Amino acid sequence: MTRNIENIIVGGGLAGTWMAYHFLKASKSFVLIDSVGHSKSSMVAAGIFNPIVPSRQKISYKADEIYPYLGKKYHEMEVFLHEKILHKLTISYIIDSLKELNDWAAVAENHIFKDFVIMRNERLADAIISDFGVLEIQDTGWVDIPLFLSSFRNKISEINAYINQDFDYSLLKYDDMGFSYKDLRSTNIIFCQGTAALNNPFTPEIELNPAKGEVLLIQSDEIVEGTIPQNGVFLVPLANQTFKVGSNFTWDNLDYEPTEEAKTEILNKLTKWFKAPFDVIEHVAGVRPSTADRRPILGNLNFHPNAYALNGLGSKGVALAPYYSNILYKAIYDGGEIEKEVNIKRLKRNKIR
Repeated sequence: MTRNIENIIVGGGLAGTWMAYHFLKASKSFVLIDSVGHSKSSMVAAGIFNPIVPSRQKISYKADEIYPYLGKKYHEMEVFLHEKILHKLTISYIIDSLKELNDWAAVAENHIFKDFVIMRNERLADAIISDFGVLEIQDTGWVDIPLFLSSFRNKISEINAYINQDFDYSLLKYDDMGFSYKDLRSTNIIFCQGTAALNNPFTPEIELNPAKGEVLLIQSDEIVEGTIPQNGVFLVPLANQTFKVGSNFTWDNLDYEPTEEAKTEILNKLTKWFKAPFDVIEHVAGVRPSTADRRPILGNLNFHPNAYALNGLGSKGVALAPYYSNILYKAIYDGGEIEKEVNIKRLKRNKIR
């Protein structure tokens, strides 16, 4: 028996999950298709959101529109899921030289930064070296992405809106009226696949510059509370004296296998300022769907007017997914515009994969 719906979503990472949530809120029918564990980059990401790139004295694109509202959006998701997924913590960027201190003192009160940063001359913990003080960044924290994604899948399974399987491209058929996939008949299809889009014959125009990143889980008796220290790497305090540490960026060997080289790199950066003893208890790797211009990709695909993509969220997926999924939702249903900086139309359009 054919099941008629409005939207098929392919990919259950941050992009696909937030896309589904917007459909759910608006009472638009959908089915999300993705196998458990397939969205590996989302599942291993640290989940940090931060509007500032402090080492470069840069503010993220559209930070004033995105970051002040993130807490509200994820709290709304927490209410829906009945789970604690949001952890609002300041990020404390450790200033490591007099020059950097003077540079930040000169710009911290600039209107671009003043709503996001506060300079403080204090130690974060006994074993954290911060002789030149810290830059306390506001509207920051982390999201428990594995719990978020698994809880959302469980929730929509209750309304028969989740299919736990890999998407089989050979079974997708389309005509002027929409799409057929197995027993589904849909008006729209939205591909939210991260790096898997590079193997999708229906999304040849998506151009990514994937970056591998690795994260460690460590255990230490040191107490770090209320903040995420950062310089070179971050140190996210979790439960039971465990911490998440990372991450690095590499553009070679784009697999999901942890490497000793990355582990050494992360630990060398950490131990420059974190002096407490610790043990490494886990080491994971993921591949981020980054783009060359560091902007998301969203909009219509070439092969059908009702085919769309949301991709390229990179290392800022936690922050960008709620905002840009809403932009795409409005483009699909309300005739909303997608600005050229993120519109898929900015990419080369006529490749064949």
